[in-house]
Amino acid sequence: MKIEGAGILITGAGRGIGRYLAEQFSAASARVGVIEKDPALCEQLRQDSEGRIQAWCCDVTDPAAVDATLQAIVDSGFDIDVLINNAGIIHSEPLVNLLSRTDRVHSRDNWRQVIATNLDAVFFVTSRVVERMLAKRRKGVVISISSISANGNPGQSAYSAAKAGVNALTHTWAKELGGMGLRFAAIAPGFIDTPSTRAALSEATLAKLQQKIPLRRLGDMQSIFQSARHIVENDYLTGSVLEIDGGLVL
Repeated sequence: MKIEGAGILITGAGRGIGRYLAEQFSAASARVGVIEKDPALCEQLRQDSEGRIQAWCCDVTDPAAVDATLQAIVDSGFDIDVLINNAGIIHSEPLVNLLSRTDRVHSRDNWRQVIATNLDAVFFVTSRVVERMLAKRRKGVVISISSISANGNPGQSAYSAAKAGVNALTHTWAKELGGMGLRFAAIAPGFIDTPSTRAALSEATLAKLQQKIPLRRLGDMQSIFQSARHIVENDYLTGSVLEIDGGLVL
């Protein structure tokens, strides 16, 4: 699929990797739309892009809100050729915290929130977008942002489970819908140099991590964009999970 003129919808693109992808695809002459929960970030994106990027505010963990927002997107005349499921949250918490003086077991609320944001939302948004693609009999691409934590990362039960689920959905949908002209792939980043990464990890921790990465450095957002672009443009790529981690496999 050609990038130029393609309608690309990205969830959770108010900041970080999602916003970078929106800006880069827009610069590559794609028509870009964004679903973002924060109204202020939606407005900021519209202003900074001078209207080149359209934005709709929606909590993608709410299926009713997703349905209404996607209908509004369709009604606006924005045709979706590519969906990028980027919305997500990182959460670390041990299954059992022996040092806790209260409830030592992983919070049920945190479990539900992480699964809802990282996995349920992928299902909610993709199902409605694919339904529309099939109804219009148009080829389409769905890219979901996963993580190398899908392989299992100590202290990240909910996050690892959610991302493993994203990978499973990618494989399943590729087999289920490939014959109808739809392609599915996932990108599983390792440690990417973003403000959120640096906010979550100390410089000492980052230095230790870089020593474990064969390329001895954090990834950059450009590598994620290059991977997403490759998936869109390579019409024989489907069902794959691209690990962009500098050689680090958890």
